[in-house]
Amino acid sequence: MAAGETIYAPGADADTFYIINRGIVEIEAKGVAPSYLARGDVFGDLEVLNHIPRKHLARAHEPVSLQSFEKRDFPELLTRAPSFFFYLTEQLARRLVQASDAAAANTGELQLSGSLVNFDLVTIYQTIVNSSQTGELAIRTEEDELVCTFFFAAGQPRCGQFQHLTGEEAFWQLFLAETPRGSFAFSAGDKGVSHSTRGGTISRQPGDMLISALQSRDEFHALKHEIHPRALLERRKSYLTVQEAGPEELFPAIEQVWHFLLKGPATVGSLYPHLSFNELAIYQAARGLLRSGHLEAVPAEQRKLVA
Repeated sequence: MAAGETIYAPGADADTFYIINRGIVEIEAKGVAPSYLARGDVFGDLEVLNHIPRKHLARAHEPVSLQSFEKRDFPELLTRAPSFFFYLTEQLARRLVQASDAAAANTGELQLSGSLVNFDLVTIYQTIVNSSQTGELAIRTEEDELVCTFFFAAGQPRCGQFQHLTGEEAFWQLFLAETPRGSFAFSAGDKGVSHSTRGGTISRQPGDMLISALQSRDEFHALKHEIHPRALLERRKSYLTVQEAGPEELFPAIEQVWHFLLKGPATVGSLYPHLSFNELAIYQAARGLLRSGHLEAVPAEQRKLVA
């Protein structure tokens, strides 16, 4: 489905719901900021299951691939794939919890917390943005280890830290990384930026940040099939001509990857902890260096790994 194409409009009959295979879908409702859904998200199901017309506008924000399920096929689907309906009910239950907490965001000072089993990062982020409140988001592992903090000013992400990255690089990596099985908490209030959150600033608009993060997640998923994380990278050239290896915005990442490999071969998956870029930028840099002949990928068993 092409970018900008309408999937369904308010008032239309609801006889189909969808799961996103690839791309971003924008959901619009009158008087409410748009929300965005990405790979794995279900939408259109509430109207189908409640036998009511469409309440929102759903359109492809970019080219998307969707799975569609028609109401008339439910009896057969239930017989052939009962596990699918368990998945659907889990999604519905999670969204009920999310909707309850999102509603609280509009009734006063937002104090949002919960388990990452019941909430996804996109919903957490959009709830904070739509609340237009100031405060700090913290995510912890099941062992109560703090893994990231982000500070929001009037619903706008302004700075943050995730693992060893700060600012926008930290934001991108948060959406690329596997979500830890732990908890999150957003504490509203103008208490200033904690020491752990200080670092690189975030200047882009919140909607642009989210869309870029979702697009990056899809691209990263595809790139890991193109370049295996255990692919061993070795220099073929003795010097770097950065202009040959990629676009200007990737020059800093390309240079960091190249200089790290001066120590010796390393797998692309081992580079991230040593560099100041998110994993997608590292994979993009590695791809550019491979395509330009600066690097080659060699079987890991043939060379000693230096990391």
